[in-house]
Amino acid sequence: MVNRKGGYLRKPSTAMTYWRGQARERLHRILVGVRRTQPMGALSRAAEEQLLSIMLIRDIPAGACLYRADDPAHNLYIIEDGEVELRDPQQGGKVFERLRKHDAFGRMSFATGLSRATEAYTARDTRLLILPRDAFMDLLEDSEELRALMAGRIGGDEVARYLCERHGLSAEEVSAWQQQALASLAATGHYDPPVHSETVSADLVGLLAHEQRQGFFSGLSEEALVRVAERLIHKTDPEGYTFFHRGQPADRLYLLRQGTVYLFDPEDRSRKPTVVRPGDSFGAFAFLTEGTHSVTAVAHEQTQVSVLRHRDFEDLLDERSELRRHLSEYLRRNQVVDYLTGQHRLDARRAAQWIDNATKSIEGGKAFPSLAEMTKQVAGHEGAAMAMFLGILLDGIPESFVIGANVLVTGGISLSLIGGLLLANLPEALSSAAGMKEQGMRIGKILWMWTSLMLITGIGAGFGALFLEGAPDAVFAWIEGIAAGAMLTMVAETMLPEAFHKGGGVVGISTLSGFLAAVFFNTLG
Repeated sequence: MVNRKGGYLRKPSTAMTYWRGQARERLHRILVGVRRTQPMGALSRAAEEQLLSIMLIRDIPAGACLYRADDPAHNLYIIEDGEVELRDPQQGGKVFERLRKHDAFGRMSFATGLSRATEAYTARDTRLLILPRDAFMDLLEDSEELRALMAGRIGGDEVARYLCERHGLSAEEVSAWQQQALASLAATGHYDPPVHSETVSADLVGLLAHEQRQGFFSGLSEEALVRVAERLIHKTDPEGYTFFHRGQPADRLYLLRQGTVYLFDPEDRSRKPTVVRPGDSFGAFAFLTEGTHSVTAVAHEQTQVSVLRHRDFEDLLDERSELRRHLSEYLRRNQVVDYLTGQHRLDARRAAQWIDNATKSIEGGKAFPSLAEMTKQVAGHEGAAMAMFLGILLDGIPESFVIGANVLVTGGISLSLIGGLLLANLPEALSSAAGMKEQGMRIGKILWMWTSLMLITGIGAGFGALFLEGAPDAVFAWIEGIAAGAMLTMVAETMLPEAFHKGGGVVGISTLSGFLAAVFFNTLG
């Protein structure tokens, strides 16, 4: 009960065990009830374990864009809770379907490997199960069960209609691809998409190098620019197309290659839009600070744009130290400070603090804090702080009985016992206190809780010693047996998994050494 309320957070090992069990139950429950795709509830336990090893769970806020037309087919999505709108860009972004709990989407592009033909937005706060396509395709090599599942998908009539209607393939082309893909899947576990993407123009690197409006790419080496260009997604959008709205999370940076884009700021009293010309980027400040857009961007005519998604940008930061250094230097520029203070109403001190933290994190190769994280408090597990307290109290009960019994039997407490309890509990107390602080609990309350815990366990030890005084041997043995059993249970369930999780293979020899050392000191006593 304590674990279900958040007590499992007291140790990484208990947290991992709890999350693993919850994830397995969640996955099976959702696969049984999944809709809009082939039933997957009949998968074996082994196949479910394979999917569980690559599945991701994400909480997405309302109004977020999950993918747009022409995005690569990276994921299959299943709604655990919430609502998602599918929009048709060929009809001006009209919503053609609303998806709810246990609906799967992104299925057709996931199966064929082609870029997205529709767009998906969260209509309210939504929790998604995400199946990455690349990782799933790797599983196909060793799983006949998953290959059979995929063969049933790519050889079906729904995929054939999708390729004809959304990608303009003829029936003969679709049939030929299906036969070839099924044969390749059976033989190798892989298959090629029916249409290959276009190659990127060499002029794009020069366009990035000379972009001046927001100036992020200028100054990068040609090699870095080539790597960025390889990650760009190229799109053609009609007149009136809205790239993003004011207040929408910035998950993309845009480079305009052809056409004109207007940026509308409702707080600009002149009501005149900012005009973006070919060769200029837009949306960069919000993108680089992981904030929200402060303007609305609309295509004034048919446009061609190249798009850098945030997930691809993060991959580039991981692989290229040059890009991390360049981003760190860029965030220190005055125009970024003006953007934070002017568009997002941060005072100069908070803006400087965010820039300092972000640049230090980037230079260290770590993910930097988003601007959105500066303006909201992270919500934690409900009641987790109290549950962590109760969980540690339960862990301390057998220890308090052992202390009490030790006082009664030996007439005192050995220094070895005090040292062992200190080393066992102090790190746990420090990490749990930090977790309580992250849950939003005040420092004074944390100190009060730990003080009360110390007093409770002390009273428990005293109670155990008084209760056992003059008791028959059978009662003494019964109570001592319960305390020893509780201690062994805690060691087996919590302490050993925790030790192996943090220490690895050295745990076996270190446990043996500790046991022998305890026996040795006991003989000295």
